Amino acid sequence: MANDCINVLVISTNGLLKDGITAWLVATFGAMDLDGLSVATVAYDDAERSVIEDVEAAGVEVVTLPSRQHNLTAYSRALRCLLISRHFEVVHVCCSSALAAIELSQATRNGVEMRIAHSHNTTCSHKIANFLLNPLFQSSLTDRYACGRDAGKWLFGNRPFTVIPNGKKLPAYAFNPQARKAVREELGLTESETAFGHVGGFNEQKNHVKLVEVFAELYRRNSARRLFLIGEGHLIPEIKEKTEELGVAEAVRFLGRRDDVPRLLNGLDCMVFPSLYEGFPNVVLEWQLNGLPVVMSDAITDECAITALVSQVSLEADVNDWADTVEHSMTNINRMDESLSARKRAKSAGYDINENATMLRRLYFEGVGKCK
Repeated sequence: MANDCINVLVISTNGLLKDGITAWLVATFGAMDLDGLSVATVAYDDAERSVIEDVEAAGVEVVTLPSRQHNLTAYSRALRCLLISRHFEVVHVCCSSALAAIELSQATRNGVEMRIAHSHNTTCSHKIANFLLNPLFQSSLTDRYACGRDAGKWLFGNRPFTVIPNGKKLPAYAFNPQARKAVREELGLTESETAFGHVGGFNEQKNHVKLVEVFAELYRRNSARRLFLIGEGHLIPEIKEKTEELGVAEAVRFLGRRDDVPRLLNGLDCMVFPSLYEGFPNVVLEWQLNGLPVVMSDAITDECAITALVSQVSLEADVNDWADTVEHSMTNINRMDESLSARKRAKSAGYDINENATMLRRLYFEGVGKCK
């Protein structure tokens, strides 16, 4: 390792998962010019090998530590040893709460020059701990980043922060009529059937119960409708039971984790996204890039709505209101035109992954006073 390299440690407080933060890490560092940088990240000892391989393929070293969630004491001790044994000039913590003080305060004590808190959400599940640790959190960081405006306001309040958009490889999401035909054949869809979709982990945040309730109303109105759920998670059995209860089990497909989501989107007709909260949902941007109409909850930041393809509905609204909005969203849609327009808008709004990676690289060099 060259002496003039900037050594960067990126930590997601969630660990390396099949989630949005890990996807951001892989995409950003995969697109970044790593000349002059040595980047490492932390995986917990229960991380899936396939996820680690994705990160390593992006040019990032993976260091395994005990799980933060399952053994905080062992994790903190191992992190301290890592910071002592390696001279990191940057510690970049991707987080959703002031519990990132755990990492940032250790970085402070071990002389790390640039200590970044990077907000990736708009709330957390541990509000009391967040409040109690906030003074230590704010005093331990040197730089504040956020994936969007609302995520930054949540974690940093009125303090200044830098927005680094969750960019994408824009051409990868372009609508493709040939791919649409192939995907629909693979999914067993006829031309007369309408395909609704959702991409996300099966956890409480994503609100799959509301999703299948809305679909049940759409199906009641027209039985030539299908719902495709992409993702994994502990709530799958509960959601399958819910589809049985609502009488729509035969119309709902659970596709599991897919590595070809950009291609799959071509075969769908509308995305429904009733999350209870989000930071900046990458998937909503991806769906627009493919020209898909999106109906999402009003709990989600409207920053991700870069086109008129996105409609919002109150989480308190009943399934009829949701179904009405979904049906209205699909009128007068030309996928090819909408996709092209969305990609142009995304580019001008700063959601190009190559530009985002260049921006982050520059911030690292500026932050440690080693501008090239």
